[in-house]
Amino acid sequence: MLKDFLTLRKFIRELGYEAVKNEGGDIPYGKKKTLEDYCYREINNVDILINIIGGRYGSASKEEPYSISQKELKVAHELNKQIYIFVQQSVLVEYKTYLKNEANENFMPEYVDNIQIYKFLKEVYNYPTYNTVVGFSKVSDITNYLRSQWAGLFQRFLEDESRRVNYMLSKNLKSTAETLSQLIEYTTRERDETIKNIMVQSHPVFTQISQKTNIPIRIFFTNRKELDTLLKSFGYEEVEILEGDVFEIMYKKQSSGEKRILKINPSIFDNDGELKPVKQGEWNKTYVEINVEEIENVDEYFDVPF
Repeated sequence: MLKDFLTLRKFIRELGYEAVKNEGGDIPYGKKKTLEDYCYREINNVDILINIIGGRYGSASKEEPYSISQKELKVAHELNKQIYIFVQQSVLVEYKTYLKNEANENFMPEYVDNIQIYKFLKEVYNYPTYNTVVGFSKVSDITNYLRSQWAGLFQRFLEDESRRVNYMLSKNLKSTAETLSQLIEYTTRERDETIKNIMVQSHPVFTQISQKTNIPIRIFFTNRKELDTLLKSFGYEEVEILEGDVFEIMYKKQSSGEKRILKINPSIFDNDGELKPVKQGEWNKTYVEINVEEIENVDEYFDVPF
């Protein structure tokens, strides 16, 4: 058995792994816990657990009814470690006989020194996650199986690494695409805003109101409120429309000898009262009209000289 162990240990080292075995003094012990506890703690530090089940039960664990070796396997399973379980062929064959005689209290196993080995093996087979149980007759059966399995592990590692690289590449491309999308959205938004400002700055309504009202300065407004303030400063007052089907904005200005009524189509403003940009060719000159009426100067009839 020792020769087989040394052969397996040599095989593991040749593949670049370091074998950790309690009997070889590979597990560091301290003073605060039992030797058994340090065995279980070491499971945290290993990547792969190779569990060999033979006819000997081994040292009993403080957690009955398990042996320390069995408890190590349970801890590795709970930590989701990669586990390989090898069962001596004679034990594996007799295990099937045990299952048929499980209820027979007089069943005496021939190839194991403790019936708990078979009870634990049944527990292993019932683990919710799959762990391969492989029978072996000689140590070369174990090394050949491990050689094949670890080659597959390495291949899967390369595939996972390739997928990881592809994932990172895909993630970077997605991030770049999102950045470009945001840049395009921002550029488009800024462009549209700039075009809108240019169209408002050169809006034809300014020239037409200036010509109709004879206001001698450059006219500019961006909303209905600014238009009201502008016209009011030149003597125009908004006319309140109480009834009728008149859909116009009207202002009046009355001076000596005439009355001016300025009509503006409300469709030049949006629902919020903001001046809407107008594309070239869309402006209708009927949107702004003015009516001028002559009126009598009432004061001249009361001009009595003294």
